[in-house]
Amino acid sequence: MAIKQGIHKSRGGLIRSFVTSENSIIKDITISGDFFMFPEEALFIIVEQLKGTPANHAALLKNIEETYKKEKIQSPGTSPSDFAESIMKALEG
Repeated sequence: MAIKQGIHKSRGGLIRSFVTSENSIIKDITISGDFFMFPEEALFIIVEQLKGTPANHAALLKNIEETYKKEKIQSPGTSPSDFAESIMKALEG
């Protein structure tokens, strides 16, 4: 299981994803970059929710959108689709 990196530039900043998947399921993931999120722990919550998610765009986007709504996450200039795009670039790389 290799760690793959994906980088996506959103209006709000660069999103860098490091992803490990096995059998098309996300096993481990780290996301970093120069974007802002509120509340402060939002990124940690998203990352935890993504573990065990099927490694496809639709499942990732749905998971991230649901987490945004449930946790009332705000990320100026950066949307759930930007995070999904960064993760997909890692998975395809």
